[in-house]
Amino acid sequence: MASATGAPSSYLLGHAEAEVDRLLLQGRLYNDHTERALRLAGLAPGMRVLDVGCGPGDVSIVASRLVGPSGSVTGVDATPEILEFARTRAADSGLSTISFVRATIPDVPLAGQVDAVIGRLILMHLPDPVAALRRLATSVRPGGVIVFHEFDISSAHSAPELPLFGLVRDLIVRSFRGAGLPTECGSSLYSLFQRAGLPAPRLTLGAPMGGADDVDVFAFAVGVWRLMFPVAQRLGLVTDEVSDVDGLLPRLRTEAASADAVVTLPALISAWTTTSSG
Repeated sequence: MASATGAPSSYLLGHAEAEVDRLLLQGRLYNDHTERALRLAGLAPGMRVLDVGCGPGDVSIVASRLVGPSGSVTGVDATPEILEFARTRAADSGLSTISFVRATIPDVPLAGQVDAVIGRLILMHLPDPVAALRRLATSVRPGGVIVFHEFDISSAHSAPELPLFGLVRDLIVRSFRGAGLPTECGSSLYSLFQRAGLPAPRLTLGAPMGGADDVDVFAFAVGVWRLMFPVAQRLGLVTDEVSDVDGLLPRLRTEAASADAVVTLPALISAWTTTSSG
């Protein structure tokens, strides 16, 4: 995606096969938290929804089920390949009320104002998220809903603290920061909404948790490290302890099993507000 000013986004991870697999896993882990927030925000049958930065379509599919056959969802992304994949997924799910459009944020179609604009893990990749929010808000009818979901990446933790898991988390955080990306965008949503001229949002958070037997939780951490690995290498952060990415998953699970530990993945913070009714 691109910012509201037209500058390219800083989405470093691309949409290679490994990244698409990670996004699908991310959806399995976070879709329930996303759905709960969308319900709290007021998505309901019959609403017209714009999903910005839709990627493989997880949030569009969640929203489509909430607005039902009398509503509609338009997913927007800048990458044609990921949009085609999203179309296939929606068709396979029997959801005919979803459409997908290729566009950057400056080109998002605003005609025919929608009832809600939503987005998950997109603002953190934009050079000017405030300007993007301000522009996207103009697509929402008076009294409509604006909902965005973002990570606090550094909030991932384990109980008890696991040295290897903690190292991977810290290196991921340092890699994001070294690349110029915010790692606490979720906690910034309250400020971002207000700086964009929107009413102060309500907030909630959710985070997947699991022990050594929950492979998906550890696979997600490894998947993020795998995608950030080239960045970490350029920044000189990679140590021998984490250089074998393929061997990292069993090591993390063994560490957790030995300590009978529970791991909590990054919190997904959701913020929502309604536009002025005029």
